[in-house]
Amino acid sequence: MTENKLTLKHSTIDRRVLLITACLLAITCNAFSQNLLSRIEIDSVESVYVDRPGDLYVLLKNSNLIKFDRDGKFLSQQNFPETPTLFDPRDGSRAFVYFQKNQHCSFYSEGIRQEYKIEPHYAIDPVLVCSSGDHQLWVLDRSDWSIKRINPAQSKVIAEAWIDQKQFIQNPDFTFLREYQNFLFAIEKNTGILVFNSLGTQIKKIAAPGVAQVNFFGEELYYKKDDKLVFYDLFDATEREIPINPGCANALLTDTRLFVVFKSSIEIFSKP
Repeated sequence: MTENKLTLKHSTIDRRVLLITACLLAITCNAFSQNLLSRIEIDSVESVYVDRPGDLYVLLKNSNLIKFDRDGKFLSQQNFPETPTLFDPRDGSRAFVYFQKNQHCSFYSEGIRQEYKIEPHYAIDPVLVCSSGDHQLWVLDRSDWSIKRINPAQSKVIAEAWIDQKQFIQNPDFTFLREYQNFLFAIEKNTGILVFNSLGTQIKKIAAPGVAQVNFFGEELYYKKDDKLVFYDLFDATEREIPINPGCANALLTDTRLFVVFKSSIEIFSKP
C-alpha cells in the first residue's frame, strides 16, 4: 500500500451536499431520541438496511426480507430460498443480493430479476460478491485472495488485484463487501475495514475488529461499536462518535430518521 490514509477527491461529492451533511451530523442521537415516531414489533432480526431514499429493510432469520417506509409502514415482503450472504438495497428500485452457497447473485426490482452465476473462470471460491455503481460486480475470491471487478454481461474482467496476506496475523475472515463513491469497502472480522480503489488495490485499513456492518452517511462511513456509532470521515480520516442506546443491537442513520434495532423491536426517531 502506498497511501497512508484514504481521501476522496472533492469532485466526487457536491460541496453543498457535504455542508448539509456536516450540519446534520451535528445533531446527536440524544436529540433524535426525544422524537420517537413509531415502533415496529418484530422478532428474529438477522440484519437491517436502509436504501438511498431512506426506506428500511429488515432481513429475518427465516430468510424473509420485509420493507418498511421511513415511518415504519409495511410496504412489501420478499421470501428468499436461503439467507443471503450479502444484501444491498441500493436506491430501492434495483436491489442486489448474493448467495454464496450456489454462487448466484441477482439484481431485482418488483417483477424483474437479473441473475448471474459467478463462473469458475472468474473465481474459484467467490466468498463475497457485491454490486458496483455501474451495475458491474466486485468479486472477492478466497482461493487466491484476489479482488476482481467484472462485467458479467460481457464476460469481461475490468480490474484485478490481490490482497496482501502479510497484514493478517491469522487466516483472514471476510464477512462484508460494499462499494461506495467508487471505493470498495471490505470487513475482515479480526482486523477491521479494508478500503480499495476502483482498480481493486488496497489503499487503507481502518482498525475496527469485530465490526459486522458498515454504513454510509454523506462523506462518512459509520459502524456500531459498543454503545456508540463511530463515524470515519473519508476526506480527512478524522473520527467522531455518537452515543446510542446501550441495549440496542444496531442503529442506522439517515438525514431524517434514526432506526434503533432491539431484540424484538425497531424504534424509529425523527429529526427534531
